[in-house]
Amino acid sequence: MSRNMSQKESFWSRFASDFEKRNNYVAGYREIEFLKYQIAENKNLGTTLELGCGDGVFTEIIASNSEKVVATDWSAEMVEVTRQKFKDNEFIQVKQEDCLNLSFDKNSFDTVFMANLLHVIPNPEKALDECKRILKKDGRMIIVSFTIQGMKSFQKLGMLYRYIRTYGKPPKESRVLTTSNLEELLGKIGFEIKNIDLIGDKVKSVYAIAKM
Repeated sequence: MSRNMSQKESFWSRFASDFEKRNNYVAGYREIEFLKYQIAENKNLGTTLELGCGDGVFTEIIASNSEKVVATDWSAEMVEVTRQKFKDNEFIQVKQEDCLNLSFDKNSFDTVFMANLLHVIPNPEKALDECKRILKKDGRMIIVSFTIQGMKSFQKLGMLYRYIRTYGKPPKESRVLTTSNLEELLGKIGFEIKNIDLIGDKVKSVYAIAKM
């Protein structure tokens, strides 16, 4: 089921003012900096659409290797924080968008980037199908998502404690994203997977690059 912009995102919007600080506590500052380093390795991204930009923690990294970035989020509060952060950057446009029902035309973008999105939305298949629609031929998909896959039991418990302390009970649509179920999702939509890895030390992330 698609959402529309008259509906208000209510879970994540509450944390827009200090979202980066909260994530640094839950996942770890070093782990997020490591993700930024990995993301920065992707060069020549062309015109990039970022889905689920949050407060823009990865937006500038993507923009450094893109001709232009359109950073989007369903949360109006997150969009406003990100818009203010990049108000003087002519290469970054910030918009409110529903990743399940994007307003963009077919074949509009060279790259789609999303971080920590697929495991917290109600219909990841629909989001990926929308990505396929708006990507140009040979377009690139970059996905990064925190996961408990490959983490030791005490590490999982520690992260769960920090998450609940920071955000409370996870939204009902939350699920664990793994290398195997992401590979299945991408294959079902028709993406060609270039690589899919489990990265990170104490906190793990699924990291995938796929093409049309």
